[in-house]
Amino acid sequence: MINQSGQSNAVPIRLLYDLSVLGAARVHNLARTGVFRVVENVARYVATRKDVETHWTAFGNPEHLQDVIELLRESSSLQGTLVSSLLKRRIFDALVRPIDYLAASHLYRVVKPILPILERTRNQLTFSKHAAVGFDVLHSPFHALPPLPKHSKIPARILTVYDLIPIKFPHFFDASVREMYARTIASLEARDWALCISESTRRDLLEYRTDLHPDQVRVTPLAAESHFTKCADASRIQEVRERLGIPVNARYFLSVCTLEPRKNLRHLVAAFNQAISQFDDETYLVLVGTRGWKIDDLVQDVEQSAVTRVLTTGYVPDEDLAPLYTDAIAFVYPSLYEGFGLPPLEAMQCGTPVITSNNSSLPEVVGDAGLLVAADCLDELADAMIRIERDGKLREHLSCLGGKRAQLFSWERCGQLTVDAYRDARSRKML
Repeated sequence: MINQSGQSNAVPIRLLYDLSVLGAARVHNLARTGVFRVVENVARYVATRKDVETHWTAFGNPEHLQDVIELLRESSSLQGTLVSSLLKRRIFDALVRPIDYLAASHLYRVVKPILPILERTRNQLTFSKHAAVGFDVLHSPFHALPPLPKHSKIPARILTVYDLIPIKFPHFFDASVREMYARTIASLEARDWALCISESTRRDLLEYRTDLHPDQVRVTPLAAESHFTKCADASRIQEVRERLGIPVNARYFLSVCTLEPRKNLRHLVAAFNQAISQFDDETYLVLVGTRGWKIDDLVQDVEQSAVTRVLTTGYVPDEDLAPLYTDAIAFVYPSLYEGFGLPPLEAMQCGTPVITSNNSSLPEVVGDAGLLVAADCLDELADAMIRIERDGKLREHLSCLGGKRAQLFSWERCGQLTVDAYRDARSRKML
């Protein structure tokens, strides 16, 4: 039975949800990625549900157990209890503290052989296999699913899958990242459920793991944060521009992403340089994002770009992005492949026209509210940038369409679809 708020009056779902990603982000600012936003928003949503009895854990990355504990102490929106073997872990840490001291000294070589054993033991004590027994659903929103004992009361296991890009395009990633992704996907057993952030990711997962039942692989589309909205404060926009070194009179195309090969930024720089003769002297390309991997060639391209009209800002906090989006001529995102593509959605929510690739999940997000181009066609991208720069009516039209399109995505919808999957997984109900 469903009440007026859309929540079930049945027995609450006993959920065990991993907060390791939030623990890591508490101490490492660069960990506040798109995955962080998903984990945080879903956690906040399920914590509000009266039909979900929420319990938190840190099995995905036990190193951040204490950070999760502190996070829960500080947060008023993450109500629930922590499930871990914390007492056993602390006893163990006290017993092996002398070895830790030796490992930090000149006697490191003496204790080095046993350090991996100690680390595995620490992790096992942080989250025992039996800690999950008695719950209805165990949800890992990022890390590999933990093995569970063969017990009649083990929960339904659910893994959030963002993409299969390291598996489909291994040459873009280091071996450690490829191995981590492979382990994560391999942790899914045929009986498990998966939540994919787009139809594109769902197709990729079912093609790669043909043993998974299609009804147990669901789609939970993401959303942009509410603070991504058109900035009407001209002084705020100007302050952000000045701080990031964007010239006062500059008009600019904007791209926001981690600087790494899959984002196709060398292609974007080349397209901008090809089109630059069609722009006035105050038109720039601004690349916002943390430096990732394999970017030496991109750095060289930027340095050699036409009269240095390509600017890189490095990491920019969320609160500064809405002014940047708002003031841009257009947001350009020629990615080679995406599991979802939050930045184009953020841009549309800020009323910024979008140019993006016509591959993977990006058409699902942008629809007909942006200009879609082939990711490998320089002429298409350059022509799209020229069209948008010249045509004010086109910019206004795409801005309007983008704002309406963005309204189709919400964290409430993502959360509701997640809880629907919990309920079906608990009852083993197929579509």
